[in-house]
Amino acid sequence: MVDRYRSVEEFLAAQPAERLPVIEALRQLVHEADPGAREHIKWNSPSYVVDGVDQATISAQGKDGVRLVLHRGATTTEDRAAASAFAGDPHGLLTWHSDIRASLLISDLADLAGKRDAAVDVVRAWLAPAGPVAARA
Repeated sequence: MVDRYRSVEEFLAAQPAERLPVIEALRQLVHEADPGAREHIKWNSPSYVVDGVDQATISAQGKDGVRLVLHRGATTTEDRAAASAFAGDPHGLLTWHSDIRASLLISDLADLAGKRDAAVDVVRAWLAPAGPVAARA
């Protein structure tokens, strides 16, 4: 059974030592992309709120690395068959899961180092107030 974390600190304390540096690097990346993003626990993982909407969540459960999931929270209708109108990923770093949800997979710190600047730009574009919402309007 998965523990229910009450805080980001509790989540971090429960992570395997080999994953923790990647998780911390993704936390730093999100804060660099948007210093005003508020971090809390949602969906039992660190999640980031901008303009009152959860817009990014760190998923550390996968076997192939840690993912930063970019999304539009739990109240926006999602169409898994539709393509996204998001134009903020010119390097193709994201894997799309629906029109409003994508993920950035980081296998280790070397992987992140190779795409860090582009990843910050993608996350900054996603979290921008006029980002994906305006692109879909």
